[in-house]
Amino acid sequence: VAMIQGFRSGGRGSGEVEFSLRGPDLEELGRNALKLQERMRQMPGLIDVDSSWNPAYPEMRVIVDREKAADLGVRIGDVASALRTMVSGEERVTRFKDVDDQYEVRLRVLGKDRDSGDRIAQLMIPSYKLGQTRLENFAQVVRGLGPAQIDRYNRQRQITVFSNLEPGKPMEEGMRDVSRLIQEAGLPSGYDYAAAGRARRLEETIRNFGGAFVLSLIFMYMILGSQFDSFIHPITIMSAIPLSIPFALGSLMLTDRTLNMRSALGVLLLFGIVKKNGILQVDFTNVLRRRGLERYEALLEANRARLRPILMTTISIIAGLVPAALSKGPGSAQNSSIAISVIGGQTFCLLITLLLTPVLYSYFDDIEQAWVRADFRAWFAGAAWKRALSRVSSLFLSKF
Repeated sequence: VAMIQGFRSGGRGSGEVEFSLRGPDLEELGRNALKLQERMRQMPGLIDVDSSWNPAYPEMRVIVDREKAADLGVRIGDVASALRTMVSGEERVTRFKDVDDQYEVRLRVLGKDRDSGDRIAQLMIPSYKLGQTRLENFAQVVRGLGPAQIDRYNRQRQITVFSNLEPGKPMEEGMRDVSRLIQEAGLPSGYDYAAAGRARRLEETIRNFGGAFVLSLIFMYMILGSQFDSFIHPITIMSAIPLSIPFALGSLMLTDRTLNMRSALGVLLLFGIVKKNGILQVDFTNVLRRRGLERYEALLEANRARLRPILMTTISIIAGLVPAALSKGPGSAQNSSIAISVIGGQTFCLLITLLLTPVLYSYFDDIEQAWVRADFRAWFAGAAWKRALSRVSSLFLSKF
């Protein structure tokens, strides 16, 4: 059963996926909104398609002949003020005080007169030439149909088209489907569209996720650098992180899942798990080297000693996430994305990280040793930096 987000009886409704069409002409927006609604109803996974466009609201329109109004000395603002006061009753005339209570006094014509176009046409409008003149002398009052309300955004008129989603269809996929429909249909020049409601908040979250990803890498490097007292070893540990991304995305593709906010959080969680394996390897390698072992022997011993805790941790994490990955209940589509991205990424990149970390440790350690032995005074004084760069390059290329 799909979760219905809300009901509406005229005016603006809401849904899980919302898009706003914006432009100068409300009638043109309404036609494009109706076309989009028809296409959305044919799209699988979208239900309860509707929009805020409701043009069947009865209204009276006052069509002003501006040339006649100017000849009679009538300002358009005076016309609008008179109609708001006498017909709508929006303007406050004065206040009435009764002991300790105060009441607003509003002036308005009788209901039978407000419903008659002929009566409204007889309203007296201020004129700076004649003093007062009837509305019918320079305007026509006609009956018609109009929208229940007019929404605006950045001074542009807008109509919101929205829908709910069938169970199991992610919101990100629904947003992509509707956005593709709008692009395929094409909007006239001067009109555009944008996500609204929950869809806009999700779009902003996805856009900000890139910044969070970069900040996580920066703070990760800073913490590892302070822990290992090195600029090189944090790079060695974090070098396995890029490998986890394609494996996580591949596992999502194999299970017919999409990259959404939930699966992106799973990838972020995967970074911490992969980094943890590198910390175990690099830390114990440094301990063995301080005990006097050569680098090659320390790498072999550290990987042999840390293989068991790495495998135990990985197996326990995967076993704990399997029920979430296989769940079929309400909300399982979102929760299983986190589990599948972690399980796939950790399973496939485990062996590669166990092999890659020692190799990169050896390469970066050679670079660090060459950096430490370099004469920095000569480095900045002349062309000694070229010789140092050549030395580092030769040390790096000799490993291939």
